[in-house]
Amino acid sequence: MKKARFFLMFLLVAQLSYGQYFTLTPDGFASDSKADYVVIDFPGVTKNDLYRNVLNAINTLYSNPQDGLSVVAGESITLSAYQRKAIKASAGIMTYDYDVDYTLSFLFKDGKIRVNSPTFEASMKNYNGTWAKLNVSRAYFKKNGDVKSEKHVDGVNKFFNGLIKSILDKSGKIDNW
Repeated sequence: MKKARFFLMFLLVAQLSYGQYFTLTPDGFASDSKADYVVIDFPGVTKNDLYRNVLNAINTLYSNPQDGLSVVAGESITLSAYQRKAIKASAGIMTYDYDVDYTLSFLFKDGKIRVNSPTFEASMKNYNGTWAKLNVSRAYFKKNGDVKSEKHVDGVNKFFNGLIKSILDKSGKIDNW
């Protein structure tokens, strides 16, 4: 039994420290299992504790999260936020920084958090003051689905996986003060 607990804790720590939950595809984000969500196990932690800790983590990590929060008490949390110059994309030989509007959703059960794949829109202000939206599949992928720039796709993956990891890491430390 002790070996099983150690193994479960080792898997949890390994997953949280790695933090690669989703990968950008031409159709949006997908998990390793090709699903549009991941489930992270927290053995022995109640649904209400998981919900409360994630909500508290979001409130400490974001300056004004209430404007972008939608919650179903004890069940789910959806965060909609905005980040300036969060990701990069190329057009020809030029690389541009794009602002990102994104949504992260968390659902809770006893011992589990389900994180739905992030959704986002990216845009940038042109030299003439108009806003240009980024077509993600065209900016990052060739017509056959191959990646155009590993560096830029990795940047998008790191940005979103980093957000999720920060929230989950912080939620594990809420009661540890």
